[in-house]
Amino acid sequence: MKRLLLALLTAGTMIVSTAVQAQDHKTLGIVALLANDALNIAVIGGATDAAKAAGWDVKVTDTQASADQANAAMNNFAAQHVDAIFVLAFASSSIGSGLAAARDAHIPVGTWGGEIVPGIVATTSGRQVGDDSVKYLLEKAGEKANVLAMTFHPGKLCIDRGVAFDEGVKGKSDVKVDYSEVVAPGQVQFGNATAAAWLTAHPAGGDTPLAIWSCWDEPMQGAVAALRQAGRTDVTTVSINGSAQALQLVKEGDMTATVWQPAYQEGKEVFQAILDSQKAGDSWQPKTIEIPGVVVTKDNVDKFMAEHPNGM
Repeated sequence: MKRLLLALLTAGTMIVSTAVQAQDHKTLGIVALLANDALNIAVIGGATDAAKAAGWDVKVTDTQASADQANAAMNNFAAQHVDAIFVLAFASSSIGSGLAAARDAHIPVGTWGGEIVPGIVATTSGRQVGDDSVKYLLEKAGEKANVLAMTFHPGKLCIDRGVAFDEGVKGKSDVKVDYSEVVAPGQVQFGNATAAAWLTAHPAGGDTPLAIWSCWDEPMQGAVAALRQAGRTDVTTVSINGSAQALQLVKEGDMTATVWQPAYQEGKEVFQAILDSQKAGDSWQPKTIEIPGVVVTKDNVDKFMAEHPNGM
C-alpha cells in the first residue's frame, strides 16, 4: 500500500512538473515578407538561433509580400497567445490590425525595418545601406548618367532605401532616372525582363554612362542575367543585401557592387530587444537598432568572403 501511494505521489509530481515546463515554454511568431528571400532567411536564422538559445520555440508564416496576409498572421499568432511577434519588412502603417491584436493580447512586437509605433518595442533601419548604395553608384557612374532604379514599396526596407536613392540623386539634373516597381514573387524574372527592355532602349556606345540600381539583390540577379544575354559590360550595377548569390556575381565581375546588410545579427538583436523589453516592463523605451553595412566590390570581395565564410 505504501509503495502504491509513493508511486501515485511520484506520478503526480511528474505531471505537475511537466505542466509547469509546458507553461514556461515560450514561442516567437515570425511574420516574413518573403520567406524564401535570402535576406529574410538570414534575419529569420538570427532570430531563430537567438530564440532557441533562450529556450523558445519559433513559428514562421510566409506572407508572400501581402500586407493582408501579414495582418492575418499576426491576428492568428495573437489568438495562439504566442509570447512575442517579429514582423519582417512591412511598414508599421500597413499592419494596423495585427498590431491592435497584439496589443490587446499584451504581446510585444519587434519589426525588421518598420517604424516605431505603439506596440512595437524595437526595429531596425535600412536607411544607411541605401545611402551607401547610391553614393557608390554615383561615384562609379558619375553625376551625368541614365539610371534604371528598381523599387519595391510593399517592403519597408526598400521604401527606406528608395528614399535614400531619391535624396541621393535629388538636384542632379544630369542624372536621368527610369523607375520600375518590382513585382514579387517573381522578382528575379521581373529584373531580367525589365533590364532587357531598358537595355534595348539604351544601346551601348552612347555618350552617357549607364547604371542599374535595385533596392535588393534578387531583381538585380535578373538584371545581370539580361546584361549577360545582351553581351553588355558598359553598365554599373549596384544593389543591396549582400546575399551569397550577389557576392558571387561581384566576385565574378558580373555585378559592380552589393551593400551587405548584417541581417543575421539584426535578427538576433531584435529578439534580444524583445527579451529586454519583457524584463523591463513599463520602463522600456522602444529602440531602433542600427548596425553598419559594408559596400562589397571587386576590390574587397575576397577579403569580405574570407571574413564571412557563411555569407550572410
